[in-house]
Amino acid sequence: MSRTRERRLRIFLVGTEFFRSYGGIQYVNRLLVRAFCDMGLRTPLEFEVFSYIDGPEHFPPEMTGAGAVRWYGAERRRGELAWILSKRLAASQPDLVLFTHVSLSPLGELVRRIAPGARLAVLAHGTEVWQPLESRVARFLKHVDSFVSPSEFTARKLAEIQGISASPITVIPHGLDPDWMTRTDASAEAARPAVARTGPALLSVSRLSRADREGKGIDLVLQALPTVIAECPGVRYRVVGGGGDLPRLAEMVRKLGLSARVDLPGARRDEALKQAYSEADVFVLPTQVEGFGVVFLEAMFNRLPVVAVRASANPEVVEDGVTGLLAAPGNAKELADAIVAVVADPERRRAMGAAGRRRVDQMYRFEHFTARWERWLAGQVPEVFYAARQTSAFTRARAAGAA
Repeated sequence: MSRTRERRLRIFLVGTEFFRSYGGIQYVNRLLVRAFCDMGLRTPLEFEVFSYIDGPEHFPPEMTGAGAVRWYGAERRRGELAWILSKRLAASQPDLVLFTHVSLSPLGELVRRIAPGARLAVLAHGTEVWQPLESRVARFLKHVDSFVSPSEFTARKLAEIQGISASPITVIPHGLDPDWMTRTDASAEAARPAVARTGPALLSVSRLSRADREGKGIDLVLQALPTVIAECPGVRYRVVGGGGDLPRLAEMVRKLGLSARVDLPGARRDEALKQAYSEADVFVLPTQVEGFGVVFLEAMFNRLPVVAVRASANPEVVEDGVTGLLAAPGNAKELADAIVAVVADPERRRAMGAAGRRRVDQMYRFEHFTARWERWLAGQVPEVFYAARQTSAFTRARAAGAA
């Protein structure tokens, strides 16, 4: 057997941040690590992860101890990241290097120079590729072998604004974290009937940064809320999320006279976040800046109907009239009407919530996410991928025969 067929498939994952803090990009990066580790159970891999922001101590000990991943953290030192990556490229000569943020893609010049046989791919999340990029980044993107996008909307933006041919862009929707799903599956179903409510509870989950002020749409919900309360007097609204815009939103709530109806508890994670979903009746987020929208999946998994707007990738995730309602972007009156239509009809809420859960179970569980990435990987480096699989199958068969 040739040396190529004997060796494992070698993959480098290069990202901005994985475990140091929480956010949409970090969520997807962590999910990718889990997915590639899962693939390694079927296809022998040598898997190395490089982070610009994280330090070595941020990588989970259970993954480090398993030996499935080699981890390198540069702690915000770009030169350190380039040096580590150069060293490992020369030593390992990977088959595939995947950059999980377009801002790091110029490091691909190192890949081309040191490991010219490696296939180079970039993951586009959303807004970072919806506008013209810095010239060095834009120039290098023309030489990338393959792109991945979580939605058709972002794929179109990538092709149109960055001048990327549509042919190398693969759409791979995000999925739900398996740990989150396992814990939520049991706890939310048990908790919901026991929760005491004073009326229909609306929930938004979002980062509340000043930069996202216009796009996330929390202001719009607050503007719509007096109309909703006039039609449905028992409505209360909770916004879960932290960030620099939280004080301004609190002042807006006070000026609108909504302090008794609106709760701004700040950021919540893990069990506290799951509890917030379990206590809600309707999920509302009129965001216009979602490259995908994992929070919609979390809401639908918890059987919550979703009220959003017809913008960005929202219609790809939320099925209008089936798993929720989509209003016109920026229209507080239409948003209020959509919220009232769901809140005032308990049977409709239950039907949409059930449809949302079915949609997640059929399309967006972790195993769907992993399977899609595995098919993509097989298409990127088919010769090495299938050779590794055949070698693994032969080894297992020989071990079984010996036993």
